Amino acid sequence: MTMTYDAPALGTTPPDLGAEARCAAFLLPADGLAVREARRNVREQFGKWGIGLDDCDTAALVMSELFTNALIHTTSEEITCGLGVAPDLLLIKVSDEGGGHSTPSARKATLDEGGGRGLMLVKGVSDRWGVGPAKDGGGRIVWAVLRLTQP
Repeated sequence: MTMTYDAPALGTTPPDLGAEARCAAFLLPADGLAVREARRNVREQFGKWGIGLDDCDTAALVMSELFTNALIHTTSEEITCGLGVAPDLLLIKVSDEGGGHSTPSARKATLDEGGGRGLMLVKGVSDRWGVGPAKDGGGRIVWAVLRLTQP
């Protein structure tokens, strides 16, 4: 039996990090090979902004999980990834083009399942996370906020 835990309400929007926040975005094809590039882009961009290695690695892990979910659970051809940093927070966003049949939710996978643990992992390392409609209305955005361990 699979159980669902703390499914975010559809319609939540990523938090506004404020006027002093630094932001970046990149677009990748919805392809399994692009997951590695998404992780690399996260480490590279956050590293340029002076974010510590541990926080970069955690952010890359979150990006990997959110990107993979968009890849597996939607009919997207491209996935937009967004990054933000404020004095003590990191924001990771993944926007898909839609076609998903359910709202992303953290669930406890059974021992014999090969997947299904990604959003529980995101929930575990994030300060908060949510799901809402993408700005263009055609898909959705899944986001996570991480509290910096080395502000």
